[in-house]
Amino acid sequence: MTTEPLFSNQIWLTDEDGNPVNFGSPYGPATLVPDILPSNSGPFERALALGLSDDLAVPFAEILDPATTPARFKPQLAAHESVDLWYDDWSDDRQRAMIAEAPALAKIKGTHEAAVRFLGYVDAEVIDRRAYPARFVLGLSSPTFTPLNHPAFKARYLVKVHLKKPLNAFVLGRSALAQGALRTVDLEPIRRAKFALQVSKAPETEYLVTFAWRRPATFGDAIPLGDDLPFGGYVDRTTL
Repeated sequence: MTTEPLFSNQIWLTDEDGNPVNFGSPYGPATLVPDILPSNSGPFERALALGLSDDLAVPFAEILDPATTPARFKPQLAAHESVDLWYDDWSDDRQRAMIAEAPALAKIKGTHEAAVRFLGYVDAEVIDRRAYPARFVLGLSSPTFTPLNHPAFKARYLVKVHLKKPLNAFVLGRSALAQGALRTVDLEPIRRAKFALQVSKAPETEYLVTFAWRRPATFGDAIPLGDDLPFGGYVDRTTL
């Protein structure tokens, strides 16, 4: 089969086996783009021709799939999917899950569901939320947390995060002051939770958040004192 073009506007394509495909007049048989380059073509022309060829050995379907893309392509695929929340120290499964879920998360930004799902990626949990405007119920609402005539498009969140005590933390009477006093609690979980809430909201909304998800126990809690909850202990908050 001849591969000489019959017309100047011929389209050159190949089938799955690399054989020229004849689409009929006026297109004629097909061939690879590099085959029609002149002998004096430079590296740029040949690279461009290879990029336009049908036999380019790039597994696009595999690379663009969050479940199968090679690890080295994850950051690029995350950028391609407009991922807003990403940390290099996440597990491989979490990073792939975020890439896969990014389009769906983008559609629900500004909703309570978006805040819950974004916070889940940074190991934070929504305990309670108040969104305004909200009805003030006498006897059930506190003016401190449900103010009257509160501006719209605001929400208050009570978020639970776990902070880890630093290794070899200072213990009175058991640690050297110079060695233990400078070791502080790592606040990175709080910073990540704040950023997760920031990317989960719509530009028109404002989120206020507190991480004080524990409070001192009181006699009104009717909790028996003992080894599990000594006097002066703390209990989990369930509401703002």
